[in-house]
Amino acid sequence: MPRKPADQTVSRDDILQAAARVFHHQGYHGATMQDISAAVGLTAGSLYHHFKGGKDAILVAVLEAGLDQVMADVQAITEMSLDPPEKLRRAIQAHVQSVTDHVAVAALMIFEMRTTLSLPEVPQRYLAQRDQFEGLYRQIIREGIETGCFRPVDVGVFTRTLLGASNWVSVWYRPEGRLSGAAIADQIADIFLNALLPR
Repeated sequence: MPRKPADQTVSRDDILQAAARVFHHQGYHGATMQDISAAVGLTAGSLYHHFKGGKDAILVAVLEAGLDQVMADVQAITEMSLDPPEKLRRAIQAHVQSVTDHVAVAALMIFEMRTTLSLPEVPQRYLAQRDQFEGLYRQIIREGIETGCFRPVDVGVFTRTLLGASNWVSVWYRPEGRLSGAAIADQIADIFLNALLPR
């Protein structure tokens, strides 16, 4: 593919998607700016035009963009007039479906979190956003406990277990596999909702 000069417009989203694929296949530390630029058809110098912070800035931007999308979906669900079990079901379905639709980005959230936290300037916006996303699930689960829909559980432990299981789907999911992303999302929602049934 011919390389585009720095002044030729390239979508930021195209760069982030290409970077996610490169990081996913080669690992963050194994990938270079040249690899990312080749994947999107830019000259290496052009990437610095878009991301002056280099590879670190691209990693953070990929993670932020991925979290932005799924968080918007889950936030909208929490604001619906639904009972807590239905809110939780829809939140898990939206989350897992996002993971299976964007495997490379979701896998980065697992495998490159330590790298992200070790960057010279810890991306505070991303960390705050991650905590806010977890807070949406905590809110639904607390509401369910308070209304008697869910049995009492340690909300923090339950939420982080749920998030860990949902995010880990990116490690083993295969688009050509036996189950679709939607079918997997339904099963995971059933597992966690059954775990919350009052005894």
